[in-house]
Amino acid sequence: MSQFIFKIIAIGDGTVGKTSIIRRFVHEEFNPKYVKTIGVSHALKRLFIGDNDVTLTIWDTGGQELFDCVRPQYYRGASGGFVIFDVTNKDSFDHLDKWFNDLNNQCSGITIIVIGNKIDLEADRVISTEEGEQYALQKGVKFFETSAKTGENVIDVMEELAKLILSERKVKTSEKTKKTVDKAT
Repeated sequence: MSQFIFKIIAIGDGTVGKTSIIRRFVHEEFNPKYVKTIGVSHALKRLFIGDNDVTLTIWDTGGQELFDCVRPQYYRGASGGFVIFDVTNKDSFDHLDKWFNDLNNQCSGITIIVIGNKIDLEADRVISTEEGEQYALQKGVKFFETSAKTGENVIDVMEELAKLILSERKVKTSEKTKKTVDKAT
């Protein structure tokens, strides 16, 4: 069995549910009382993907502007990231480009998934599934909708990111091996 540790970054505007998604995934709980993330926090969760033992270290970054100068320090070494918006908050969707640019400027080439959170609030939805899918397609990444409150798709999106990172690592390893063989011949 192969063992991996992947650093994952969760970014997006404040109040989109980054902390709640992580808490749902790691601790299988939801706290309806919102407490702003001050700076950065992190959590660990172990997964088994096929014959791989994967530990995700998930870094939860405060979305407030106040943390703009600190946040990029935590991006270094990331294998993957979640760019999260709230389906009931148009501004959080409109700010996705800012978050993508921020992440890509600090660690280009990482695996990213866009998440539309709070789908349990369907009556208050202002961003459709199709809009989220279109945005992700335009960026060349996958899209998931989640509810940290109910847990819908939270495990699925975490497992998918781990699978994508594993798959990309295999491709990179294969390419390195091919280049080594080509140089030797």
